[in-house]
Amino acid sequence: MAKSEDFPGKPKDAPTWMSGVKRTPAELPEPNLRVSVREMLAQQQVNEPVAEQAVAGIEGENSQAKVSGKVLETGAANGVIAEISTSNIRVSPFQPRLAFSEAAIEDLANSIASVGLAKPVTVRPIGDGIYELVGGERRWRAHKLLGRETITSYVREMDDALAQILALTDNEGQEALTEYERGKSYAKILDSGGEPSVRALGRRLGVNHSIVSRCLLLMDLPNEVKAILDTNPGLIGGKRAKDFIEFSSKEPELLLRAVTAMRDEQWTQEHALRWLAKEIASRTQQNSSSKFTDTEISGIGRVRVEGKKVELRCEKSVDAKLIAEQFEAFLKTIDRSLIESE
Repeated sequence: MAKSEDFPGKPKDAPTWMSGVKRTPAELPEPNLRVSVREMLAQQQVNEPVAEQAVAGIEGENSQAKVSGKVLETGAANGVIAEISTSNIRVSPFQPRLAFSEAAIEDLANSIASVGLAKPVTVRPIGDGIYELVGGERRWRAHKLLGRETITSYVREMDDALAQILALTDNEGQEALTEYERGKSYAKILDSGGEPSVRALGRRLGVNHSIVSRCLLLMDLPNEVKAILDTNPGLIGGKRAKDFIEFSSKEPELLLRAVTAMRDEQWTQEHALRWLAKEIASRTQQNSSSKFTDTEISGIGRVRVEGKKVELRCEKSVDAKLIAEQFEAFLKTIDRSLIESE
């Protein structure tokens, strides 16, 4: 009978990593940094299905934009990819972003200088070799800052309604729009008839209609407050927006003071709302306490004034009928201009 060579305690062969033999690790494939513009656009379309929904049904599938720059790719969606002169591009009248951070543009420029442009800008031709930005003003500004003469652009023809929609969807990436900026753009689209309703606009953008409605609420703020938000759009937003709207209907002057302090003294939304609530409560208390007065007149009685009512409670020694006669005679001598309410 053969003796088993497999018994407890028998040393097993050591693993290769303990044998002292150096192994050469398998080479990892180099990352593919040479991504074609077509692939980049395809990835953009995967990440931004909303923009594709906005495009559907507006232009023919085979329409191509007329391009004066160097064409890099054709047949991309309904346009072409081309190198366009930065000086031939104009900013969009539908740009929803109200404020541009110079520091953020500089950071973006440094990134583009280091790794290149990650996503083409979107433009539409407006004639004579001039193009209008639809999406990507921050990237275009960064190219201008770098002194780049051209920028990779997705060029396609489109009407104003589509340009407004795509301008919004393009700005939903890094450094997203504030709710005030979005609300202002939503209002423009609805006012121009670009979409028939809040629900329709929400479906077009892929945004819940309740969010669209909340952003539109900010358009009900007083004009003086909106003037501040036009240059500081991030002051009011989020779930607090409705609270500011409620205060605007009660005390618009107080609201303006609070928003001004948010801008000038860096008040937070929470601090501003607490201040507003405290001020309104104080005013309410003062008004309620001033509704009546109770004054004692020695030898006559107590005079109580409450709203539009004047009441005199006479002392026991005073004949109420006689004092009423005296009071009536006195009232006939009063100059009415002195007692009329303002």
